[in-house]
Amino acid sequence: MYAPHSFIIQKFESDGDGIGGVVKDWKDFITVKGYLDLVNGTNQATLQNAIVEESTHILIIPKYISGITDKMRVIDEEGKVYSITYPDNPMGLNHHNEIYLVFGGKNGN
Repeated sequence: MYAPHSFIIQKFESDGDGIGGVVKDWKDFITVKGYLDLVNGTNQATLQNAIVEESTHILIIPKYISGITDKMRVIDEEGKVYSITYPDNPMGLNHHNEIYLVFGGKNGN
């Protein structure tokens, strides 16, 4: 079996800037181990099909993580950024995550 890779899941948060204003920025939510793969026409899910069809990749996280939403993003080990289009908890079993993603470029670009 192939070793899983590390991925950072981030959420967009507001923080005070120390002088009465607000700064919005991406903050780390959790670092996970998982497997990233391209999505093609033969493995599209039927549930949430419209959202899934927009996705370019899927991240499988073998250990279930609660709280991942479509307002978050994923960064891989190479700094590639992916927007989350649909965070799936298959059959509601809390067994693993299937996170549908859209590739958005390299971090900082």
